[in-house]
Amino acid sequence: MNFQVKVDLMENENKEKIAVIADSATATGFRLSGVENTFVLSGTEAEDKLSQLLQDPSFGIIIVTERLVENCDWRLKKRIEATAKPVVVAIPDSAGPIEQSESLAKLIKRALGVDLTKK
Repeated sequence: MNFQVKVDLMENENKEKIAVIADSATATGFRLSGVENTFVLSGTEAEDKLSQLLQDPSFGIIIVTERLVENCDWRLKKRIEATAKPVVVAIPDSAGPIEQSESLAKLIKRALGVDLTKK
């Protein structure tokens, strides 16, 4: 019984967290699905939080809205592009998608070097 408890604790320690920075409706959806680290922020507050999360090794995925990424400072955009971990995924917000946004498959290819669309 003690062994099982130790294994469970070790597994929890090695799990990477997911964070969401989004508008209220989007963040609420993720919060309801069980994502604990949700932040309803915009503008420089959102950029500061994103920058902080990029430095935190406990996060494996950071989900942000497309509009937030589009309006970020160019230096932060370059940092997002150069970072393989955590993976930053831009999703549409409650207002809908932005046509110029990069697809999830392209983000994964850039981050991991694997093209998911090829068999």
